[in-house]
Amino acid sequence: MRAAKVFGTGIIILLIFLTLIGLIEGSVRWLYPEIPPQHSDRRLFDPHKYGRTYGYKALATGEEMGVLVITDEHGFRTSPHSRQLHTSEHVLVLGDSVSVGNGVEAEQTYPSLLEEKLGKKVLNASVTGYRIVDYVEVLGNIVDNFKPQLVIIGICLNDVSPTSQANIVGIARKKKADGEVTPDERRYPNMFVRTLRYINDNYLDFHTFLGSYSRTYVLVKSLATDSARDHFLADELYYDDPQTIEVLSSQFTKLKRLLTDEKPLVLFIFPYEYQLRAGSLEVLEPQKIIKEAGHRAGVTIYDLYDELAEYLKANRLPSKAIYLFNDPLHFNSVGHHAIAELVYRHINRG
Repeated sequence: MRAAKVFGTGIIILLIFLTLIGLIEGSVRWLYPEIPPQHSDRRLFDPHKYGRTYGYKALATGEEMGVLVITDEHGFRTSPHSRQLHTSEHVLVLGDSVSVGNGVEAEQTYPSLLEEKLGKKVLNASVTGYRIVDYVEVLGNIVDNFKPQLVIIGICLNDVSPTSQANIVGIARKKKADGEVTPDERRYPNMFVRTLRYINDNYLDFHTFLGSYSRTYVLVKSLATDSARDHFLADELYYDDPQTIEVLSSQFTKLKRLLTDEKPLVLFIFPYEYQLRAGSLEVLEPQKIIKEAGHRAGVTIYDLYDELAEYLKANRLPSKAIYLFNDPLHFNSVGHHAIAELVYRHINRG
């Protein structure tokens, strides 16, 4: 009898606890609808689409960061509302999740907006998690099939970092990397945080689960840490390596050589939110290295930091106003509109 009473009390406490959790989660979703889930749908990915490089499946549908992603017959992100353009001229955009437009409706991404401005078909071959080596692999596989009049590549600071891609590769290939993963002490200097990361990467991936299903987790994380700053500082470490500029220069040269008919290749560097917020020259060292690598390779490269900083100043906006909620690098629809306008200006000047 006593055991039954204890069991019943435990069930009641559990139900009360779950109800409170549900109420808190529901309240956060209602009060902060702009918080996106941190999730990529594995149904979108073909693990070996371009040989060693994964890509999106053709005619696939899934969600990334809470927004529907639809691909066309080539596996490029498209919009169901895109209008048919009766032109043989087209532009190819290649990049990572920023150029995919994660967390933003397809028609509000800078490639779609650029299509409207140019009056030419813009093929968005970008894929979440891509790095600079993937741009070379993908362009080599598709350039002869589409023969674009212009190739635009969106460069993010994490294009030299293996960390962002590792999670996506695990999703695409439905398995984690082989062997034990040891968090980089430079990236996670706090012992407690480093231990949590070790447990997450090797035993229990609670970060992905909570990020996908709990907006409360994302909100609490935004209040407890400066994720944008930490993300920038972690990716900045890769630019301390003197080999980084050589690697970038080599990859840029390969990209240029793939366009054998001298079609224009234009690269754009997208700043992190923390860089715009900090507003100091000290945080711009990665851009300096990327631009020097571009100069050595003889490619046209534009750093959008100054122009975006001016845009924020002119419109009296904080840096976070053009990025997704608590996001270090992904632009919201406002940011994509600003990017589209800047890219369009540079293309016309060229």
